[in-house]
Amino acid sequence: MQAGRQPSPGARMETPLAILFVDIADSTQLFERMGNVDATALTRRTLRQLRLIVEAVRGEVVKTMGDGLLAAFPSADDAGYAAIAMIDGRSDIPVPLRVGLHYGPVVRRPEDLYGDACNVCARVEALAKPGEILATADFAALLSGPLKRRSRPLNAVSVKGKAAPLRIHQLCTEEVADDPGDSTTMAFTVQAPWAQAGGQLTLHVTYRGEIRTLGVLAQRLTVGREEASGLRILSRRTSRQHAVIDFSRESFLLTDHSTNGTFVRSGESLPLMLRRDSTKLVGSGLIGFGAEPVNLDQDHVAAFRCELA
Repeated sequence: MQAGRQPSPGARMETPLAILFVDIADSTQLFERMGNVDATALTRRTLRQLRLIVEAVRGEVVKTMGDGLLAAFPSADDAGYAAIAMIDGRSDIPVPLRVGLHYGPVVRRPEDLYGDACNVCARVEALAKPGEILATADFAALLSGPLKRRSRPLNAVSVKGKAAPLRIHQLCTEEVADDPGDSTTMAFTVQAPWAQAGGQLTLHVTYRGEIRTLGVLAQRLTVGREEASGLRILSRRTSRQHAVIDFSRESFLLTDHSTNGTFVRSGESLPLMLRRDSTKLVGSGLIGFGAEPVNLDQDHVAAFRCELA
């Protein structure tokens, strides 16, 4: 902006805020089980309790969205304590919740918040399991000592709309004991054995005679039914933008973004089902994009193989 020039009346300045998304986990099943009248009453009661928690720690409820709400706080600590109060069993909230946390710049208006930070927070909340609080590394870095001791780093996760994977932390209701055997925490600090030996790891994904190779030079593969996918899966069971495979921190991470889920079978083990979740691809096996994989003749199944060169 030039010196002396005033911003236009419609201009909005960005403000850094701690953002919290929370919703009732599996609310669809709740309505099926209880019926519309009782489930609606329970949802409204839960939202009132969540609002009281937000306002008790200097937060502001920006808006409610059916079975959840968006709140903003001046600091990461305020948002963190609010999230813990929501999940802690002493809150007397009778339904399981999922919480996502992020800190970043937003454009603030009376009825809503706007900006990429809101989108990131919503993606993180969608990755959380019932009863879980997930936060971005940007948020976790701003926590004070007592809350930082309740934070545990997890794997980096690819989310829709972001070019680079997000580093995710879990915020626990109690302090996290140091555990050198925790594989998810160690993923950020321990270099893989093949890297220490100077080898180069590649991943080969095969579908209907087509092969896609990932590694240092090609670090991302998008998978789905749409034509723009890096690997197009021609099956009605597969979503248009179904999954992403990333080469990150000396490993290959598959992240599901689909409706029907992704099923990974390594060797002779039972398939692992992912739904808005991630897993490392190790060894070799089959991936079912939308249903369990049985063999490569199925139109939703691809084979994968990790190879050290």
